[in-house]
Amino acid sequence: MPLQGDLSEFSLSDIIQLVDLSKQTGAVHIVGELDTRKVEGWIYFRSGVVISAQFGRLPPEEALYTLFTLPSGSFIFEEGADLPPREITGSNEMLIMEGIRRVDEWGAIRDRTPPPDTVLGLAMSLNERRPEISLAPEEWRILTLVDGRNTLAEIAERSGLGEFRTCQVIVRLLDAQLIEKKEVHVGERLFEELGRIAVDNLGHSARVLLEDAFRRQKVDTKGDATPAQVDAICGSFERSISLLVGPSRAKRLVEDMRLRARQIFGESVWDAGLQK
Repeated sequence: MPLQGDLSEFSLSDIIQLVDLSKQTGAVHIVGELDTRKVEGWIYFRSGVVISAQFGRLPPEEALYTLFTLPSGSFIFEEGADLPPREITGSNEMLIMEGIRRVDEWGAIRDRTPPPDTVLGLAMSLNERRPEISLAPEEWRILTLVDGRNTLAEIAERSGLGEFRTCQVIVRLLDAQLIEKKEVHVGERLFEELGRIAVDNLGHSARVLLEDAFRRQKVDTKGDATPAQVDAICGSFERSISLLVGPSRAKRLVEDMRLRARQIFGESVWDAGLQK
């Protein structure tokens, strides 16, 4: 009978210890949820020893510790899985101890961490009582991503440090009054995000055409917007750039823009807004 079950019944520590005791070679495949997103990861073993892990684009060790923080999910041990070279060199005992510490610390900072869709910017007001703070290279990396447009979730993804380490740094930067939460209207955020896609594909002149599409739909680039208005903006922008790049390329680009808009609004809000 294969090793399988649910993380609510067997912790990751238990799973690692069971594989270690049986000296098995293979991989544990984990499927769970993180902030309402379906996620999956792998932990690779050779003769019971953890040799690597995979979770998104995170480095192997950070991927393993991130899997420790999953509150629930299913797992199954696959004996015939292809193994990568050894990328994690710590002992199983050391990895388990650090994983448990991460879980405990994550519980302590979770309530102090802004929601994933929170936009963060550099603090604008200077406070004479602001404490002095020295930043490690990883903290500087995250600080450079705090630009008044990126959400916490986007910062975590682009930093490559994982949700736990990113949130740990964000809480520290908030406490040090170096950054602050920024209230951004959906129209402003959409204009920035859609503009980024347009400029990346067509160059800076595309931003002017997008601004014109917003103006035609009477949507303020710094105000609010409905899904129907944004859908119409995308249609207007597609017609404008079709003359420049051809209908096929214009359609593919605007499909990417609509997908990003759907992510910003949320799938249910976007779909409901288009049905009205």
